Amino acid sequence: MAQAIALSSTLTTSTFNLASNRPHTHRHHGTETPTQTPSVKVTIVNATCIPAIALGTQGTNKLTAYPNFPQGEWTANQAVPTPEVHYVALSTNGTLIASQIIKFKHVSSQFLLLTGDLSRNNPPDHLPQLSAAEDGIHNFPPNFQFHVIPYSLVCSDPCHYRFINAMPGKILIIRSTPCDRKPPQQLAYLAPGNSALLVHQPGSAKFEIEVDGQVSTFCINQEGAVGNCIVPFFLRNGIPDHITVFEDP
Repeated sequence: MAQAIALSSTLTTSTFNLASNRPHTHRHHGTETPTQTPSVKVTIVNATCIPAIALGTQGTNKLTAYPNFPQGEWTANQAVPTPEVHYVALSTNGTLIASQIIKFKHVSSQFLLLTGDLSRNNPPDHLPQLSAAEDGIHNFPPNFQFHVIPYSLVCSDPCHYRFINAMPGKILIIRSTPCDRKPPQQLAYLAPGNSALLVHQPGSAKFEIEVDGQVSTFCINQEGAVGNCIVPFFLRNGIPDHITVFEDP
């Protein structure tokens, strides 16, 4: 079962060879030690279409907590001492990209997904769509989005897998794989910035992925305890790529 939605952003008013042979391991980019017992945990995922950013928070002694945060990486499920956090994203040379205060739900765990390509020909609060960029005379702020995606954690059905299209200007199509002589069934058709939540999924699953007419097989393999995950697709050097990030209780 799939539930397709547009990603909403708490920070804005609006929301490869495909098959990676890399193992779907938990690559934590770093952690910060809280000064008090927190009730909010955040896993920050960099699914932007640029090689790296710098990320920090205001109101701490370290404005830039992650001075080199590469795309395709994520942090540990970091505890934060307050549900209200002022995040600041910068280029690796220190130029401001975006800044916003996020108010997380008390006693919660969630992903903070970072997307965007820093282009300036479209409004910054959503990814460029399939149509050509604006007429080019505009000079918008860098295209960059923050998205808060709550953890599912314990759910009544086995697994929830959320596929996310973080690729500007490209459609992401997800299908089941052929089974018992039955052809693949389309599960989701995602415009840039949209996501699909697949529920009632097995612990290990295989899908067909299509971008720009190129079809590939994609597998989700659980490591240890069965869990839910997000699968953002983004552009690495202009080529579609993806990561699998499991919820970390």
